Amino acid sequence: MVKPDNDSICPLCEQSNRCDVNAKQGCWCLNIQVPPALLAQIPAELKGISCVCNACITRFNQQQSLAHRAK
Repeated sequence: MVKPDNDSICPLCEQSNRCDVNAKQGCWCLNIQVPPALLAQIPAELKGISCVCNACITRFNQQQSLAHRAK
């Protein structure tokens, strides 16, 4: 399980979130909207601690798109 003090790990998949929010050029995470339904999946003790990784966001969006098409 992700430790609440490790902001470099995705709270969902426990892989590197590759966040570089403190870098001078900013980070990819500043230019993408994380779906509220995905944020709701983050355990309470990890909310607001670290970023969800791009892979989890992409996977979630693909699953939502497939589910929407199946309707």
